[in-house]
Amino acid sequence: MLLTSATRPSDRSVPRYWPHKPLPPYRYLPGLDPHPLRDPAGHSYHPDARLTRHRPWRSDDWQRLPAWLWGVDLFNAFYFWEAHESWEGLWSPLPRESSPALLLQGFIQIAAALLKIRLQSLEGAMALSRSGLEKIARVSAATPLMLGLGLGRVLDDFTNYFRPLAERTLPSLDASVPLLVLSGQLEAAA
Repeated sequence: MLLTSATRPSDRSVPRYWPHKPLPPYRYLPGLDPHPLRDPAGHSYHPDARLTRHRPWRSDDWQRLPAWLWGVDLFNAFYFWEAHESWEGLWSPLPRESSPALLLQGFIQIAAALLKIRLQSLEGAMALSRSGLEKIARVSAATPLMLGLGLGRVLDDFTNYFRPLAERTLPSLDASVPLLVLSGQLEAAA
């Protein structure tokens, strides 16, 4: 059985970092909705759709990375699968053990854990959240700020959010899901 509430509460202010693109018409749930990219009924279908691989980039340039900013917007609005897809294109060109790659992979796994919570998959949520938090912790230990995020706070917020999993209980998908709030000045979007 799926959790019925999977939308960010409207009484909570959710910043938009890439407002040039509207949010998709539905939040993809594997096995239940048309696949966004492969199914002609999917919200982002294109016959030639492939994972968009980003050119190599530097983490200091996060304000000019639409895929990062769009992914944060998607994540904050509970489009967990779509956020994962947006970030995976950024992750793909990076050296796997680099801090930006580990951080992105950590967020990809956190998004996937939240999707597993939505699908009520306790084991999947436990494994993915643990792995995602471990990667974010590794980066946070060396770098307190990356991609516009204070990593210590992000790590604390998500560790607290996922705490019920240690007792084999799924946390709620509601206002308790931490937002990714970017700090620093965003450059004018192109």
